[in-house]
Amino acid sequence: MLLSKLPAPDDLVFDTTGRLLFSDVNAGSVSMLTSDGSVQPVANGLSEPEGIVVQADGRILVAEQGRNRISAIDPQSHAVTVWRAFPNRTSNAGIDGIGPILPAKDSNGQPLANGNDVVVPDSPNGTVWEVSADGRSAISLATGMTRPVGAAMDAAGHMLVTDEGGTVWMLDPARHRFASLPTPDDVVVTRDGHIFVTSLGDNRIHELDAQGHAVAVLAGIPQPQGLALDAADNLYYTAFNSGQIARVVRTYVLGTPTVQRLATGTYLICPVVRRATGYQASLSLTTESNPGISIIREAQPGENSSGALEVRTSARSITISIGALSQTIALAP
Repeated sequence: MLLSKLPAPDDLVFDTTGRLLFSDVNAGSVSMLTSDGSVQPVANGLSEPEGIVVQADGRILVAEQGRNRISAIDPQSHAVTVWRAFPNRTSNAGIDGIGPILPAKDSNGQPLANGNDVVVPDSPNGTVWEVSADGRSAISLATGMTRPVGAAMDAAGHMLVTDEGGTVWMLDPARHRFASLPTPDDVVVTRDGHIFVTSLGDNRIHELDAQGHAVAVLAGIPQPQGLALDAADNLYYTAFNSGQIARVVRTYVLGTPTVQRLATGTYLICPVVRRATGYQASLSLTTESNPGISIIREAQPGENSSGALEVRTSARSITISIGALSQTIALAP
């Protein structure tokens, strides 16, 4: 468990620096979980904030269900502006989820015409839109759904859409039924092509393969809503009714490192790597590129060790990376 006793956590996303952001419907806020485990506010005064995504420039887009619009949060000033408003001529609740942001380039590194466009499920109107990165224009990808609330792109480039009417749809580009689940809410796709879906109707997170077949189930979660994957494909989720944010370690995670000052400006840093059962892939330890940091010696992580690093620097912190994950470590003066 990462956090508990939150009012009503809904959706999750990692920002461009690897920090976890989450929305809270009842608090009307978007907050950040920092590396030391504390929570910092990012934006307040939102109306039922639900889905969130982060654009390449760090701008945060959040769906305000109460106002049926997508708002943008500046990552530096935290100022909130309207990115795009959607009409709701129904009696249904407003827009719910957002995402994904489409890739900027193809597999050959060439720019894509729709690169950085944002997929937005228009929940009350049963439509899925592809919206330009600036929010100014939109085209319809699919219509006729009951209540689309989440979307993700699979390994083949097809769009998966969760519809609270009981279906996960695949758009390729026509709409096909991919899986049937009780009130599916959010969806994410791992690098190895597995698909995780929260379902409110049975309080579970379902793991599916690329063909939509059941692989595993995580049960007994009080109204699981948002899902997110970190850079190492670990799964994070919100439990709405119990006010919790939790993590499933699928590969490895970084714990709190130990730092020993050997002399003035010289430190021995010992990372902490926690591996999931059966995860044996090799991991490499690297440091930020900084002329003010001298590496005296290093020991790479092994299957039964987390490695170590001796450095000389006058900086107050240092950023290290182990595999795909990074952390900034404070150094004593």
